[in-house]
Amino acid sequence: MKFYILIISLFFCSLRVHAQVDRTQALAKQYYQTGDYEKAAQMYEELFQEDPSNLFYYTSLYNSYLRLNDYDNAEKLVKKLIKKNKEDFNFQIDLGYIYSQNNQAKAAEEQYNSVLNALLADQNLVRSVANKFMSIRQNDFAISSFLKGRELLKDKSLFGFELGNVYLQENKAKEAVATYLQLMSDNPGYKNSVQSVLTNNLDKKDIQEELESQLYTLVQKNSNKDEYPEMLIWLFTHQEDYAQALVQAKALDKRNQEDGGRILILANDAIVEGQYKAAIDAFKYIQSKGENGRYYQMAKSSQINAQKLKLTNTQDFTLEDINALKTEYQTYLNKYGKSATTVSSIRELALLEAYYIHDMPKAIALLVEAVNFTNLPRKIKNEIKLDLGDFYVLDGDVWEATLIYAQVDKEEKDSPLGEDARYRNARLSYYKGEFEWSQAQLGILKGATTELIANNALELAVFIQDNLGLDTTTATMQLFADAELLHLQNKDQAAILKLDELLSTYPGHALSDDVLFKKANIAFENRNYEQAAELLTNLMQNHGDDILADNATFMLGDIYENKLKNPEKAMEYYKKIITDFSGSILMVEARKRFRHLRGDGV
Repeated sequence: MKFYILIISLFFCSLRVHAQVDRTQALAKQYYQTGDYEKAAQMYEELFQEDPSNLFYYTSLYNSYLRLNDYDNAEKLVKKLIKKNKEDFNFQIDLGYIYSQNNQAKAAEEQYNSVLNALLADQNLVRSVANKFMSIRQNDFAISSFLKGRELLKDKSLFGFELGNVYLQENKAKEAVATYLQLMSDNPGYKNSVQSVLTNNLDKKDIQEELESQLYTLVQKNSNKDEYPEMLIWLFTHQEDYAQALVQAKALDKRNQEDGGRILILANDAIVEGQYKAAIDAFKYIQSKGENGRYYQMAKSSQINAQKLKLTNTQDFTLEDINALKTEYQTYLNKYGKSATTVSSIRELALLEAYYIHDMPKAIALLVEAVNFTNLPRKIKNEIKLDLGDFYVLDGDVWEATLIYAQVDKEEKDSPLGEDARYRNARLSYYKGEFEWSQAQLGILKGATTELIANNALELAVFIQDNLGLDTTTATMQLFADAELLHLQNKDQAAILKLDELLSTYPGHALSDDVLFKKANIAFENRNYEQAAELLTNLMQNHGDDILADNATFMLGDIYENKLKNPEKAMEYYKKIITDFSGSILMVEARKRFRHLRGDGV
């Protein structure tokens, strides 16, 4: 019985001791966090004396001494632990740190060097020592630790990522790049990881320059290795310099006697980035390998498409350019025939006929023929039908367009293509003056799975809602819708007459800013940039508080930057977006352009 009483007594005694320790620890932590390091040190001294193996107590006591500039007690504490733990280099580094904080730089350096001299051939130990040095911002000693570890372990490829990271922290671009490239050379499987690390640092000019310089040197010294020119291609594409990337890709293609697949991928990437000249050069190179080449026909059709995109997206072309492009399409189709395999080129030619040559009968005839091809995938057929529906709208056959859109809606009911068809039908109802019906359909499409369709539907629905209830009649809305349809049909003069009629018949109407913005866009598309700028300036001066004010301001900046070549004026409008329209979705892009024009390199 006495034995059980003794056990119970010891148990409750132990609970009291633990409770007291917990209270002391909590109080010590509170003193430390509130900056009362003197009381914290007293508490942690007591705790550490009771449990000298507890590293948390040691670290807290050590840091409290340092905060109090009590270097004598800190040194005594650390030296005591060094005697008991001679193989734990962390305490030895802590001693060096105490010296450095106590203005004993030479003693600190000697202490750190003694740690380096005592390093052993143990990867984990090397990492631990290097990480400890980094934790006290002694990155040079961390670097020395990794390099010494490589020597001891007789493996120059070890610690590549860690060493490269420290070099980056120290802004040692040359050493960082060399380390990562050596790591990739020793371990080709690390290429993606190395690229990932470098991607996060390519905004630094010195890293870009070092990487390019070292890669060129390695390419010359290692003519049989692919990884270095491949890294150059990767670097140039990140710099959006597809012309230089193509030079390296061609060299690899020739040396390895490849089939042009590498060049094809690069060309398609160039198109995505708007680098049409480089893409065209790439496609022509593939064709130069001969008509029997694996990618010859694909390269030919892609080249013509790239030429079309170069003309239409830059809006820098003449009628002769358009006709020359049309001849390219016709020559290609005459050679390979019209079928499901050439349908993309047929579709592109039809779009050219419709929107740039304005020959609607030819455009419609091409697509009517295309949708009847055998072996044509359903999705592609329905995409072509949507284009065909648009062509009927342009040609004034609204009823036929409605039927085509309805067909696609029915066949693609639960897909984004079906939603697109419904949106086009709703927009067509708007043109026809069926505003309430259009608004109802657009309301459903605001929840469309495709963000672009959802946003377009929301924008048009809000426009109808905001303007439909302003008048007892729909006359003004109908005039504006008529103008938009006429503009779509390439009848710009008739569209402008409708817009001017709206302004003169209903002066001061809420649609006035929309009218000015529409006229500015028509002028811009017709390359009348001065007129577009004048209309936008009018909008800003007279409707500066309306919803289109930020769009007009940004468009003015864009015109002065890219068309009228007046960067100072462009900066003025981009700055206005930043200061006056901080809630605009255009603000981020405006800030980016403003900084670029100012020369910030952003």
